[in-house]
Amino acid sequence: MPEKMEQLLALGLYAGDLLLGSGAEIYRVESTIYHLLSACGASDVDCIATPTAIHLSAHAYGQVGTRVRRIRKRSTNLGRVAAINTLSRSLTGRENDPLVVLQRLQCIEADTENNLVALGPWAAALGGTAFATLFGARDWELPSTALVAWLVFQFSTFLRRQGIASLLTDFLSGFLAGLGALTLTLLLPGMPYDRIILGAIMSLVPGVLLTSGVRDVLAGDLLSGIVRTNEALFTAAALAAGVGAILGWWIR
Repeated sequence: MPEKMEQLLALGLYAGDLLLGSGAEIYRVESTIYHLLSACGASDVDCIATPTAIHLSAHAYGQVGTRVRRIRKRSTNLGRVAAINTLSRSLTGRENDPLVVLQRLQCIEADTENNLVALGPWAAALGGTAFATLFGARDWELPSTALVAWLVFQFSTFLRRQGIASLLTDFLSGFLAGLGALTLTLLLPGMPYDRIILGAIMSLVPGVLLTSGVRDVLAGDLLSGIVRTNEALFTAAALAAGVGAILGWWIR
């Protein structure tokens, strides 16, 4: 059964990698791995997850296996988290084939990635415009916000795919948001730029990350909660620094 055990451990690590990389809470990652592996025949599962690593041990098929995986890429994709959570709860019995479940996870990863690529920029434009409206934007500010938010999201996604450091990506995205808003004020004199900038960067504000950090602290996962909370603060600071840099250069 060595091959089956390898497939079982690979399933647990893959699921955890997808969940942590999509912004899931620590308790959800550990619980989902437990449900998946138990449904595939594991009699005992121990999992310790942090924002940057997964430590997994399982007893199944008369063997005990242990694996560790480093988590290098993290973003937010709640649709993927919901799909994996639904899959883990839909499995019944203890005789599911880990290879089949792994293939279903791969399909979920592909589908949710395609949805993010296709709908992400438009969701950023719509959401940014909605927030700009709450801040008091009117008339030409609304389409201007949608345009800048769309560009900023596309730019941020491109930089992350190139492997650019997360904080540098956030800084450059904030810089682009300010530059785009200020450039539009040249085309439409008298139009305020502050509400456009606020709406444009809203899709990058780490609200989910901060919420997950607080949730982890309340659940007793202190290490993960503190790490995620600090990461959210650094991300917000990088965005603000990018906007401040272009405003300081433009206005002086």
